[in-house]
Amino acid sequence: MAHYFITSEEDPNASAIEIAQAQRIKLFNNFGQEAQIIEVRYNFWHSYAQKILGTEGKVINLYQYFQSLEFKEDPAIDRVLINQILQNSGYEVKNSVAYRNGKVRIKIEMRTNRLYTASYYDQYGFLDRKDYYDDGCLSYTEFLEDRERLVLREYYNNEGHPVILFHFRGGQGNRPILSLIQLYYRDVWRDFDNLYEFRAYFFDEICRNDLHSVLYADRSNYTLDSFKIMEESVPRYMIFHSAITIDGQRNGQVFPMYQGIKKMLQDGSLTGLISSTNAEADDAANIFDTDHSYAIPVTYTKPNIKQVPFAVRTPYNLIAVARLDEVKRLDHIIRAVVTLHRKFPQLRLTFYGLLRSSADEETEPKLRQMVTQLDADQYIFFGGFVHDLTDIYDHAWLEILTSKYEGFAMALLEAQEHGCPAVAYNINYGPNEIISDNYSGKLVPAGDETHLLNTLDSLLSNPNILENYSYNAYKTAQRYSFKNVSIAWQGFQQREGLLA
Repeated sequence: MAHYFITSEEDPNASAIEIAQAQRIKLFNNFGQEAQIIEVRYNFWHSYAQKILGTEGKVINLYQYFQSLEFKEDPAIDRVLINQILQNSGYEVKNSVAYRNGKVRIKIEMRTNRLYTASYYDQYGFLDRKDYYDDGCLSYTEFLEDRERLVLREYYNNEGHPVILFHFRGGQGNRPILSLIQLYYRDVWRDFDNLYEFRAYFFDEICRNDLHSVLYADRSNYTLDSFKIMEESVPRYMIFHSAITIDGQRNGQVFPMYQGIKKMLQDGSLTGLISSTNAEADDAANIFDTDHSYAIPVTYTKPNIKQVPFAVRTPYNLIAVARLDEVKRLDHIIRAVVTLHRKFPQLRLTFYGLLRSSADEETEPKLRQMVTQLDADQYIFFGGFVHDLTDIYDHAWLEILTSKYEGFAMALLEAQEHGCPAVAYNINYGPNEIISDNYSGKLVPAGDETHLLNTLDSLLSNPNILENYSYNAYKTAQRYSFKNVSIAWQGFQQREGLLA
């Protein structure tokens, strides 16, 4: 029996979802079960991301599955390809650009010291086509019309033959709309009207090759619609990584992407649900009317963590580990720290996490502007994404979490396993199952900035309490040990009849 965890794509700046998937692979392999990650989007960062996450040989990408490209790690092949592209053109070549009669006809673009694209222009300066290269292979070509609107994308196999075609037509504002996908596979051309059909066929192919497959949707927006139209009857589970409702409350409005789950459970296109906390698993069971709702922690603590004496930590050093997103309410922390800095001039705060996401491009500049307007640039900083936060956790006095809602709050557990005390809003879901209140940290009424300020003031005024919290955090975090999370997964499999 093989277990497949489905995501969009792995990224070098890995999200909590991809980190959780990589950890699950190790966990499943440890108790002798085959487990792999499925990517449904094209991923140019596959080699780099897999090295960082330790998932080499454990990732199946939809496009690579059908393309079967033989990637080349040696970047020397790129120089050969560039010479072939430019020198064989017969044009005048200068600085990776080919000219004819003084006009650009071919332009080479590199990325991370590898050949990335070759753009071809006609005599009038219009971009005609763009070839995309991936680790020494021509992967696909985009053909464009005179306004540079995408018309066709061809994905190639290792022999350079097209095996996947994406057809586009002009929609409102002449924007390209995907109108047809064609796949050449097993000597037959197959047509799909949208990505969900294409992905469903791919999932079915995976399952046809392993009739004992189990599929897990880690990203519902890329997966659930495909689950609905799959032909193969295999167990399929939804894993929640955030709150189920828009406001994170049990009686709140269910997120649109989850609103079809109840029907899917009824018709068998979805088998069950997995949440990271007991509270959310109970709520999911009630909201979606199912007996197949389970609580399995999204992550586990690392073994043999070296305990750091509190005296080694940097006094008055506060951190917040979160993407710069409106839902994280980081402005609450900024206001509290600015007020407390008058009493504690040594105080400093650093935010760690993705600076800007495609889903929220407004919060980062607003937070930076807020820090500047409050004249706090000298003690409030934006540290960006850091892959390994061990040293940061080990030297922080306190971590703060002020989210509107969470699915688990992985950063809280990471802080606790490194003995970093935490102050968090008592929200759904995660903080009250990770932090032992008044023992390894403090829970504050959700959204109460005054209570947050007073709690931070009290703790900063009493470092001895923080020292006790730090000592206790190392112990409480072990509730999420590798062994305990393994037991949770095995218990789930036993109850669902998934043990081979």
